[in-house]
Amino acid sequence: MFLSIVSFSLMHLCIKAIPNIPVHQIISFRSVFSILICLYILRKDKIPMWGNHKPLLILRGLIGALSLFCFFYSIQHLPLATAVTISNLIPLFALLLAALFLKEKITGLQWFFFVLSFSGVLLIKGFDDRIGMQDLLIALAAAFFTACAHFLVRRLRDFDHSFVIIFYFPLVTIPLVVPYTLLHWISPDLFEWGMLLLVGLFTHIGQVYLTKAYAKEEVSGVTNIYYIGIILSLAYGYLFFNETYTLLSFAGMALIVAGIFLNMYYKKL
Repeated sequence: MFLSIVSFSLMHLCIKAIPNIPVHQIISFRSVFSILICLYILRKDKIPMWGNHKPLLILRGLIGALSLFCFFYSIQHLPLATAVTISNLIPLFALLLAALFLKEKITGLQWFFFVLSFSGVLLIKGFDDRIGMQDLLIALAAAFFTACAHFLVRRLRDFDHSFVIIFYFPLVTIPLVVPYTLLHWISPDLFEWGMLLLVGLFTHIGQVYLTKAYAKEEVSGVTNIYYIGIILSLAYGYLFFNETYTLLSFAGMALIVAGIFLNMYYKKL
């Protein structure tokens, strides 16, 4: 899990380092990189690539594309640690989806944890002049769409192999994004090409080690270190992009993490 967190945080750093490359172009490159890896694995392991539940697979691909676009946009337009912290609201949105579609009951304490995290979002927004309302809403949309994607994966795992589910993400994304990217192509320089390659590489490494972590019996114990990603983002932002935060911004981040952490702990009781 630690190796996965470090890999994904380095992927975020690479995206932040190329602000002149549009989000759709980064997604196009990442999708092509991903589909080549998926095709290799599916063919090597002789896994039928088209899956059994195609409508849900396509929907998962569409939702995944939306979440990725919003998240990459928020990385480029918000302070790095702020974007990463808000992305961690995924479990709370997942809780709401479970209540809506699976009729799971939300207790009063869980509502309190939800309000606690969102009060952190409002605290960050209210005391950080770098954060516009549009950028904040897009960051929140990234967390919401990612929660929707996780919800669909939860439904699909009973029908299709995990690599088929992963395969459908670039399969759906490429025809939606690549034609637009080709028409609005911005030629990267040597440094930007290197960053794009590293985005694909670190994403793949992160996914591999995340899969290995979730294959272990003690996964509930290691998920807590996921929040190391926020600390790494704070360090990267300070060292590479001269990003600083007020005490109130730190307090807002702390409230977001506290609400999520308390909810996770409550569900284990």
